[in-house]
Amino acid sequence: MDLQVPPNANGVLYALGGFAGGVSCYVKNGLLCYEFNLFEVQRTKITANRKLPSGNAKIEVESKLVDKIGGPMDITLRVNGEVVGRGRVPITLTLLFGGTETFDIGADMQSPVSLDYFDKAPFAYNGKIGKTTIVYLKK
Repeated sequence: MDLQVPPNANGVLYALGGFAGGVSCYVKNGLLCYEFNLFEVQRTKITANRKLPSGNAKIEVESKLVDKIGGPMDITLRVNGEVVGRGRVPITLTLLFGGTETFDIGADMQSPVSLDYFDKAPFAYNGKIGKTTIVYLKK
C-alpha cells in the first residue's frame, strides 16, 4: 500500500470484518498496527517498533499460515522494505469475517474491528492512500 503520511498520522488503512471478528491494519499516533480479532475471544495485536516516516511510504503486511487454516499465522509488518514488526496470531480461520461486514480501505465503515479506535469509528485515515495491492500466494 502506497501512503502519503502526515506528521500526526492516524486512521484505518484497511479493515475486513467488524467488532464481532475481523482483521484491521491501522495507524495510531504514527505507529503502524495490525489486529486479528478472533470473534472477541482473542485479540492479537502487532505494533511497529517505530513511527511511520512523514511523506511517502510503502507498507506491506505479510500474513503467512504456519501450517494450515485454523492454526497459527505469522505476521510481518514492513515500511519501505524494512521489517518494523513481527508477531504470531495463534489461531486463525477462513474468511468468515466478511459474512455480514465489509472490506474497507481508508476507514472502518461498519462496526469497528479494534477496540483501539472503537470510540473514533470509522477512524478515517488522515493521509492519502495510493496504489493498494493484495496478493494471495499459495504454499
